[in-house]
Amino acid sequence: MSVMNSAAGTSGQGGRARGSVRLWLGRLTLMTAVSSFVACGSGDGHSASAGDTVTVGSGGPTSGASGGSSGGLSGGSGGGGAGEGGSGRDTDPGATSGASTGGAGGSGEGGAADCESGPEALEGSVYQGDLLIASDADALAARAYSTINGTISVRSDFAGTLDLPSLLEVGGIRAEGSASSGELVTAQIKAIRMPNLARVRGTLWIYLAFELLEADFRKLEAVDERLWIHRNPELATLRLDALRSVGEDVQITDDFKVPACALERIEANLTAAGITSMNISGGLQETGCECRLVCGQGRCL
Repeated sequence: MSVMNSAAGTSGQGGRARGSVRLWLGRLTLMTAVSSFVACGSGDGHSASAGDTVTVGSGGPTSGASGGSSGGLSGGSGGGGAGEGGSGRDTDPGATSGASTGGAGGSGEGGAADCESGPEALEGSVYQGDLLIASDADALAARAYSTINGTISVRSDFAGTLDLPSLLEVGGIRAEGSASSGELVTAQIKAIRMPNLARVRGTLWIYLAFELLEADFRKLEAVDERLWIHRNPELATLRLDALRSVGEDVQITDDFKVPACALERIEANLTAAGITSMNISGGLQETGCECRLVCGQGRCL
C-alpha cells in the first residue's frame, strides 16, 4: 500500500507496481469479455444470434447466423412439405457456418408453391331456412352467413357471381334452368365461388347454367345426398379438390370445357373413397399431355 502512495517514478519498486496494476487491469478486461461471451452464447457455435460473430469456443470460429428455427427447405416448383428449421449445428470441430436460413416450402405437387390459398373465411351468422338469390343485393347480403340451414336457390335470371367466401355449411345448392314443355330456359349465373364450404347436407345441383364459367368448391368434403353438375357447356373451371363423400349418386356430365383430366382426378378421388354410383364424363379432351395435380386441380401438362 505504501508503494501505491509514493510519488511517480521515485523508485523501481513503484514502476513495477504500476506494471502490476496494468497487468491486473488487462486480465480483468479479458475476464469481463469472456464472461460477456459466456452469458450470450456457450462458445459451441450453436446459440449465438444471427449476425453476431463468435470469436472463441470449443467448436472453433463460427458464424452466429445459425438460429436453427429460421432454416427451411424450399418446396420450389416440385412441391413438398412445409419448410423445416435447419439445425445450425457445427459438423466439424473447425470453423463452420451455421447459417441455414430459408423460406418455408410450398406443399403439394408441381408448382404448388405458387398456388393461392383462397380467401379466409370470416366468422358469420347462421341463416335459418331457404335463401333465394335473385339479385346482386341478395348475393351481397348472403356473404354475411357462415351457415345456411336451408337451400340456396339461384333464380335463372340472376346474371351475376355468387361469391360466398365465409360459407362453411349449407343445406343444399340449386342453380338451374329448365327444359320443360319443349322450352329451354337457361340459368344466367356467371360464377359460383364457395372456397371454404366443407359440407352440403342435402343436394348440390347445377343444371343448364349456360353462362356459368367457374364453380369453386375447393374445400368441399361431403355432399350428403346427390351431386349433379350437368349440361353447363361454358363451365371451364370445376374445383372439387377435397370431395371424398357423396351420399347418393354423382353425375358430372356434358360440361364440355372442363378438362377431362380434371374430371379424371375427381373420379379417382371418389373411387378411392369407395364411391361407386357415379357417371363422370364429357370433359375437354386434350392429347399429348400428362394429367398432373396442380393447385388441387387436374391439369393437362
